[in-house]
Amino acid sequence: RLRQKLGLTSSNPGLHMSFTGSPGTGKTTVALKMADILYKLNYCRKGHLLTVTRDDLVGQYIGHTAPKTKEVLKKAIGGVLFIDEAYYLYKPDNERDYGSE
Repeated sequence: RLRQKLGLTSSNPGLHMSFTGSPGTGKTTVALKMADILYKLNYCRKGHLLTVTRDDLVGQYIGHTAPKTKEVLKKAIGGVLFIDEAYYLYKPDNERDYGSE
């Protein structure tokens, strides 16, 4: 915004983030603080944090993952979506896993 105010070119910053660390190190707390900061800087309209896990996103049968994911994304619009333990979304060792869907 400062660059625009000064007449300099600017682009929208990428707001995707990844918080890594052992359990109990405060990743969810940091995500909540970031949601608040992004809201105060007017990057988010609502400023809410939606925390989800694999079970909230991945279906149990073919064709079930997309609608579940779409519903979560609708709820997250205007805020911050935090996918807890995102590395569990896809399990390549299980041929009946629908995380890749």
